[in-house]
Amino acid sequence: MSVKTMAYEASLRAVRLGALVGTFLSLSFVAEAATLKDRVVVDDTMVRLGDLFNDAGEHAGAVVMEAPAPGQSGHLTIYELDRIATQYGLDWQRPTFLRRIDIVRDGVPFSIDDLQQMVLDEAVAQGASTDVEIRLYGRKNGLYLPQGFGVADISFERFDLSDRKDRFTAVALIPTGTGQPVRLNLTGALEEMRLVPMFNRVVAPGEVVTKRDISWEKFPVRRINTRTVMDTTSLVGQTVKRAQQPGKPILDSDVAMPVVIAKGSMVTMTARMGPMVLTAAGRALEDGGQGEIIRVMNNKSKQMVDVRVVRAGQAEVVGSSSLTLAAN
Repeated sequence: MSVKTMAYEASLRAVRLGALVGTFLSLSFVAEAATLKDRVVVDDTMVRLGDLFNDAGEHAGAVVMEAPAPGQSGHLTIYELDRIATQYGLDWQRPTFLRRIDIVRDGVPFSIDDLQQMVLDEAVAQGASTDVEIRLYGRKNGLYLPQGFGVADISFERFDLSDRKDRFTAVALIPTGTGQPVRLNLTGALEEMRLVPMFNRVVAPGEVVTKRDISWEKFPVRRINTRTVMDTTSLVGQTVKRAQQPGKPILDSDVAMPVVIAKGSMVTMTARMGPMVLTAAGRALEDGGQGEIIRVMNNKSKQMVDVRVVRAGQAEVVGSSSLTLAAN
């Protein structure tokens, strides 16, 4: 083999080797193909490459940004996505209409009303009565805890109870999952409650009240007055003067004994004077239940007499009215 031929073959081998090396190098630096996810929802404190792109490869776990607060959302612009894809060697086809993507942090929703028990526990620990109802003022919705957390993970940084133990202010520490809680200001009232008898159904005039018609319900003490009925003995066996709705305190003026003697009906009046028993007929001037005192007009003298209802059509003359009846 001539020197010239040997030189040519060596040169050909060098070209082939260079081509192989070039192909290897080019394959080593080809960007990985990836597609942007349709919806980005995370439950961690950080957003990772694999949260944004499908087929993110070996860098899927790389942190690209801090996640929004639980229940909140953030976004990345198309330019930020380009930078991230380039940084991690991802090859993706950007949709022409895309301007940004939203990133939602998953969370556990709660309301300040869910904090009533912890408020009560803290208030009782500071001397408040257990027979109170907690009323919290402020935002009811839009509050979230991180996934895996519950209301029991919330604590108080500060809790101040008024001297009268009827109002409070507090600062609650809401976990975020980062070790840095969010502070939530709370204000509210503690209202003392008492069990009060109430009707559990609509009671119509003329119906006789039974124990089954009555339930005991909590009611604010400040709204109870001297006319509020506080025991069932004042209700059972009574009738109502007007239709009564359930779930409301009952006033003594709402109930009365069932009518035994109706207004305008005939009444036999009896008066006892020592061994003598006098009777007279009259006409009732008002309705009366058993044991109630009503006025009756004597049919003969046309005078008004006070009587106590005994039964239907029967009444006993009371007080000085006995003398009036005797004189007639």
